[in-house]
Amino acid sequence: MNNKKSYTGIFRFYDLYIIIILIFFDYLSKIYAFKLLASKKIDLLSDFIYLELHKNKWIAFSIEIPFLKFITFIIIFVLVYYYLKYEKSKNNKYLNLSYILIISGALWNAWERFFLWEVTDFIWIRFFSVFNLADIYISIWIIIYLIIIVLKKDNKCVK
Repeated sequence: MNNKKSYTGIFRFYDLYIIIILIFFDYLSKIYAFKLLASKKIDLLSDFIYLELHKNKWIAFSIEIPFLKFITFIIIFVLVYYYLKYEKSKNNKYLNLSYILIISGALWNAWERFFLWEVTDFIWIRFFSVFNLADIYISIWIIIYLIIIVLKKDNKCVK
């Protein structure tokens, strides 16, 4: 008999709660940023890391991509499909967390892009980029996913 916990439905119920909470935190951070940064810049680490509003009509690092709205939803669909078809059954808590993070970040950025035509960014790192919490979620997904791949390659896969 298999003692591993299995999923019920598409996502476990608490996975959906976590997705909603992460989206809500990104939303609240942008409301707070609008109020705090209406017409000013706040230095956090000299002039290297600072907060300042920026509207991004494109994708990461302001890369221009034609038909971005359409492509965004295709990417989200493919990510969710891939997770449900190939990754969910592995019951790896780190892998599941990583997908919760990317789905949360991608959904909220997609919502903003679709309904507002731009994504609000406000965290600047000089000589690098400007981003928001949803972008941080996506970046953490990449880091976790790469660690899982490296550990799996070395037969040290974390469950």
